[in-house]
Amino acid sequence: MRTWLMKRNCSLTPKQVGWFYASICAFSFLIAGFFLALGIWMVVIFTSLDILALTFALYIYTRHALDYEKISIDDKVLVVEQSWGGKLKTHVFNTLWTRLEREGFKGRRLALKSSDHSLPIGLFVRQDQFEVFEQELKAHLGNR
Repeated sequence: MRTWLMKRNCSLTPKQVGWFYASICAFSFLIAGFFLALGIWMVVIFTSLDILALTFALYIYTRHALDYEKISIDDKVLVVEQSWGGKLKTHVFNTLWTRLEREGFKGRRLALKSSDHSLPIGLFVRQDQFEVFEQELKAHLGNR
């Protein structure tokens, strides 16, 4: 059995993002409170808008921080497990009837194709490992 596990390269875990977010909010509202005490209430509005934008951005970041793609080959069965935004999808292929092809701009994407079914893969493969991954996977498929 051969398995490839590819994940996003995220520098912060969702828990660390939570601590970062709490510290930014506390510091920003502390400064806004100081200006509010001086009678400059407009700072609170802009601080709130700033925090709202940061909330949206960090929500998107944490939603996709744990995304991954797992490809397993066991004899003639190829299983692709993709987690995207907390949604898990599993695809099963027969290795004898599946081929690996390049797609996209200048062939920078890979796709598994079997009859009329096409599945983009390798979204988290680093560019310097792209060729090696492609060759290793092709060695296990019917299009050797």
